[in-house]
Amino acid sequence: MNAMSKLPTQDAYLRLPDVIAVTGLGRSTIFRRIKLGEFPRQYDLGGHIVGWRRSEIDKWLSSRQLRNAPS
Repeated sequence: MNAMSKLPTQDAYLRLPDVIAVTGLGRSTIFRRIKLGEFPRQYDLGGHIVGWRRSEIDKWLSSRQLRNAPS
């Protein structure tokens, strides 16, 4: 079983290590793209904990695949 199969599939919140695993992006790249408006923003979950909605990450991944699909 790989790390991807352990991740929730519903609209759950993903922590940074999960976002990195799903997207293949590094921490610095994720935060740089957030600043540029090119990646979904994280949500404050309280107590210095943040997470990303799985549905928003999936939507971002789909948009990247469509943009990179051969014509």
